[in-house]
Amino acid sequence: MTATSNHRRSTRQGRDAATGRTIPSSSTVMSVAVQVAGIVPVRLDLNHLGAPEQQLGMSLGTVLVYLRTAGTARTVAEGWGRAAVLARSLSVAVAGRRPLVVVGPSTIAAIVQLAGVPQVTAEYEPSRADGAAAMLRIQVGPVEWQVRDANAYTSMLRAWRQAARLLGENPTEYE
Repeated sequence: MTATSNHRRSTRQGRDAATGRTIPSSSTVMSVAVQVAGIVPVRLDLNHLGAPEQQLGMSLGTVLVYLRTAGTARTVAEGWGRAAVLARSLSVAVAGRRPLVVVGPSTIAAIVQLAGVPQVTAEYEPSRADGAAAMLRIQVGPVEWQVRDANAYTSMLRAWRQAARLLGENPTEYE
């Protein structure tokens, strides 16, 4: 009896799906804002080296970014490099932030795949009268990095440059 009832349930779900009566169970995040302060922990994992499926997984604090080509990584690194003039106005370090000690899959809050030539823009927001510290906003595709101090900026810039070097030294058929 249980098997028959399960079969009917499956058949009914199949009929509902065929008539378009199912409710989608997925969502899409269009953008994400990430605040960083202090030295941001970074981890780079290059998978399928030299194969068409080659991919670099780059953990930047709580964000995991997947990159396939050096051109994409270079574009982002150059965008961060152009923001150096604005980053000079940031304090060296912001007090009172707890560092993220471990970095890797267990600490990830967002996963982003960057491809092609992502737009990279930067804007400096000075300290406000209400006590809010200055911040550098760097938009990379769907991620807005809210950089709070020079240590965070430097560690992120170094990570993007390292990713560009790693992928540049190991080109695929997409380059």
